[in-house]
Amino acid sequence: MIAFAANRQQIKLMTTERLAYEIVRSKKRRTAAIKVEPGQVRVLVPHWVDDHWIDSWVAEKRHWIAQKQQSLAEQGQAFEIRIAQASEIPFLGHTLVLEWQYGSRNHVARVDDRLRVTLSRRGSRPEIERVTDLVKGWYQQQAQSYLSERLQHWQQITGLVASGLTVKSFRRRWGSCDSRGHVSLNWRLIMAPADQVDYVIVHELAHLKHFDHSKRFWALVATFVSQYNTLRRGLQCRYPLLYF
Repeated sequence: MIAFAANRQQIKLMTTERLAYEIVRSKKRRTAAIKVEPGQVRVLVPHWVDDHWIDSWVAEKRHWIAQKQQSLAEQGQAFEIRIAQASEIPFLGHTLVLEWQYGSRNHVARVDDRLRVTLSRRGSRPEIERVTDLVKGWYQQQAQSYLSERLQHWQQITGLVASGLTVKSFRRRWGSCDSRGHVSLNWRLIMAPADQVDYVIVHELAHLKHFDHSKRFWALVATFVSQYNTLRRGLQCRYPLLYF
């Protein structure tokens, strides 16, 4: 699973030296980790670790946390989707120029390097909201066919066959594979470069054989995507896409 958060959570809100953070305890976790995410800091610890130790540790790490927050803010500016006339929006590693006009009915069409949106004159909601919804709908349609095609492609190459595919609207992850072998992929992958999309698909298919992130799992991923570490880091930089 490619995600940005832990699953089993016992969450407690804390603050130290003006830094707010969440404590996430787990009986399965053996080590402590700090996850700096957009708008929040999460401290993942074993269930037995006391609050005083955590508070002291976070205080020691406050400069590192501040650096990570600054880096995330810069990434957010670089990859944030902006809905405006003539703005550039991402599509499989390319950029499309967004433009819209009014017509008899809602419609979205790609014409070369432009994404042309037609808004029905009968709509009453704010213009930007309507354009945003139509662009999201177009992305989702493209993702449904493209991700299905790429999954079939990688199933043939890897010999790993999922029990099914669902294209979802995740907010914290790019994809997942459950214990039944069913793969779910985030439609927002359609905004990432094609090689990063392929990495996510191979990652989830590899879970059909290794339902963990062990050395054997990563070795299997590397068999088909040797540069997975580079692609993984590239996806991490594109986290703002998850919030569109």
